[in-house]
This record gives sequence, C-alpha cells and structure tokens, in this order.
Amino acid sequence: MNRKMNTIQSIIGAIICFILFAVSMVYVEKNAFLTLFGIAGLSGMSYFVFHIVTRALENQK
Repeated sequence: MNRKMNTIQSIIGAIICFILFAVSMVYVEKNAFLTLFGIAGLSGMSYFVFHIVTRALENQK
C-alpha cells in the first residue's frame, strides 16, 4: 500500500510540475522571472518521472 501511495504522489507531483512549467512558458513574455519557475517545473517533472520509472523497474524484478 505504501508503494502504491508513493507512486500516486509522484504522478500528482509530476502533473503539478508540468502545469507549472507550461504556465510559466506561456506567460514568460510578460515577466522574465517566470523562467525560473519553468526551470523548476521541468526539473521537478524529470525528478518525479525518474522515481516512477525506478519503482516500475523494481516491481518487474
């Protein structure tokens, strides 16, 4: 159950980070500071996807 909850939290985290990335890239022309949020969103998304894939590979073994 704990592993399933961690996977769900990682999926939700990846979705939130992607939304942060997408919104910041849409409005970056109005405020250049949003570039930092875009970088953070993209980095966060890659972090969560890495953990999801790592757990999936562990479950295959």
